[in-house]
Amino acid sequence: MKKFFTLIAVALVAISASAQDYDDPKDEITNGKIAWNNLCKDGDFSKYPATKLVNFKVNEWLNGEKVSVGTARVVVDPDDADAFATAVAEETGFSSLHYCLEVCSRDPEVDPETGEAKSLDPWDTQFFITVGDNYLKDGDKVKLKMDVKAEKAAKASTQAHADAGNYNHYAMVGDINFTTEWATFESDEITISAQQAFGQNGDKPGFATIALNLAELKEANKYYFDNIELIVTRQKEVTGDDPQPNKPAGYYIYENDGTDLSTLSVKYFKNYTDAAQSKDGAIVVTSLDPDKSYADLYTDGTAGSEVKLKNNWDTQFLITLPYALKGGEKFHLYFGYKADEEASAETQVHMAAPAPGTIEGVDGYEGTYIHYSLLGNVKFIKYWKWFDQDVTVPTESDAKGGLQSIAFNLNVLRKSINYYFKDIIVAVDESSVPTGISTFKAEKATKAIYNVAGQQIKDLQKGLNIVDGKKVYVK
Repeated sequence: MKKFFTLIAVALVAISASAQDYDDPKDEITNGKIAWNNLCKDGDFSKYPATKLVNFKVNEWLNGEKVSVGTARVVVDPDDADAFATAVAEETGFSSLHYCLEVCSRDPEVDPETGEAKSLDPWDTQFFITVGDNYLKDGDKVKLKMDVKAEKAAKASTQAHADAGNYNHYAMVGDINFTTEWATFESDEITISAQQAFGQNGDKPGFATIALNLAELKEANKYYFDNIELIVTRQKEVTGDDPQPNKPAGYYIYENDGTDLSTLSVKYFKNYTDAAQSKDGAIVVTSLDPDKSYADLYTDGTAGSEVKLKNNWDTQFLITLPYALKGGEKFHLYFGYKADEEASAETQVHMAAPAPGTIEGVDGYEGTYIHYSLLGNVKFIKYWKWFDQDVTVPTESDAKGGLQSIAFNLNVLRKSINYYFKDIIVAVDESSVPTGISTFKAEKATKAIYNVAGQQIKDLQKGLNIVDGKKVYVK
């Protein structure tokens, strides 16, 4: 066992920097390493005040309220207790002792009226390992390695936080098991998700802290840590548009070059509108601004002048296909995308989007939602990227007739910005295309198509279509 503990963060862009002094680690992650070396090697704790352990914080909670905040303390390894007593008696030999961090959890509080112990939550004692103000984003990677033991065998779950105590997400590097003997914990390399970086509501500054929940045991315990290494790999910064890949093979059941708005819709709160715009060969959708009143768009008769953003789907962009796809069917989805700034969008499975102006909860209309996830999260940056993947329709789609709309939740960031889409293509194997669609597509260049509202459209839509004055119904 080494006699010191070390925290190292390695950045992809600069891995050759030498170890720095502990005093000012704020910007060191961009230079390559953060290192905390040789703490308390001479046993004089007074030389290492709490300010030097700011990256190892401890919080305690009681009934949801923070009751104490401090730092982990440096102690002599309990295994060296006899050696320490000898060193004190002889006033020598401190440098040969093994030092480590100690964090103490507590027993539950006792109800003074009933005498019963109140239940502890796992996070009632938390130990934080942080890289300071060096916030990481989704797509960055982290790996935690350290030596651990405890006075009593126990488990600690881990969470992702921004700053210590500023919760982002319930899962981080998995559970850490403590025994009464030193053992090495080494996590897998974790790719940080959007929720781990920015929280459920997208309002956190990024990921910078791993939180260990030390009250899983629900009784007092002492936990020890040594040789801590947090290895960070940051994504290479993108400084330009990605080259456009070749268009996919297969039969195109949907194709939009960025100029056709007839198969698109945008949801603001409960109201579906035709708010998508076409500009310079791209479709532009603007998310809502949390500091602005949108009472004029909230048109279901709700009283009050202020409407506050609270859901990731309060701005929702939907692409509607000409017919529904069943669970287990595969299609290839291809499109270009970017945004005014970095943002993450969730994707969902929906039925055919309603006509502009349709309002959920009015006249029996219950919305188009089917399933919470289709493509996972799509990360937007300010340069063009390309989505070019095979997608399998979730089986949950069949309960409501199948997938016909691909939905993007654009309020994860909780900010008004522009999202851009272009060259949207949905391709399938031609053998899976319904006969009416396949026959029509071969002839559509010579035919004029209109929906029931009298708007000219490029492709057949589900329901009633007017083709050269004749009614064509697509199931």
